Amino acid sequence: MIPKVQFNRSEILPEREAVLRFQGMANGVTVQGHVSALIDEALDIFSKTCEPIGIIAELSTNEFREIFRGEGENNSDTPLAHIFPQADALALFALTVGAEVSGGIEKLFAEDDFALGYMLDTVASLAADKAVEVCESSFLHDLVQRGLAQSDHRALSYSPGYCGWHLTGQKKLFQYLQPEKIQITLNDSCLMTPLKSVTGVLVTGRKDIHLFQTSYAFCRDCRTYSCRQRMKELMSA
Repeated sequence: MIPKVQFNRSEILPEREAVLRFQGMANGVTVQGHVSALIDEALDIFSKTCEPIGIIAELSTNEFREIFRGEGENNSDTPLAHIFPQADALALFALTVGAEVSGGIEKLFAEDDFALGYMLDTVASLAADKAVEVCESSFLHDLVQRGLAQSDHRALSYSPGYCGWHLTGQKKLFQYLQPEKIQITLNDSCLMTPLKSVTGVLVTGRKDIHLFQTSYAFCRDCRTYSCRQRMKELMSA
């Protein structure tokens, strides 16, 4: 049986400053009036409607190698292809902040309430990211308690659709993990419902296995290079 992961709403609720940074505002900026009220309303809606839940399942290196291979559409060389064989442990995961939140975002946009819709979308995206961080920490803690990893190691997530792992990798991930058990479904285009859902693999090992040069062919098309900040934070932790 694949175990479910429950989240406390408070532990995934993003901070106001994070919401502002996500929307391109500099650190320390003070907002008032309409923008401040929008943030408060979006956080309140999210707190009242989110239903965060996830599932996680450990698997062997060979099992993941087959899932990662997917339908053969990955880039010829990817960071994850070098990283996962060095791992202490691997686990597939899927999580969502719930259908009601995603439905609320769609309803706001349909009603042309774009400002609140965008603010709620930001809050939900950041909350999903925080839920992934909770999974990373919980998985590492469990491995350390079982003597399968060192406390100074790190568990980091990697997802289909990023860094050369083709989006069609979702298909084999879903076959193995069966996120439908927590009401996450996949359509023919490999897009998930609810919208604010995340899947991937947790890779636990020494910090240095997660380091790589951002010089792959697909890196030229990246708009955020968020991996650079993640690696910087990893090594400074």
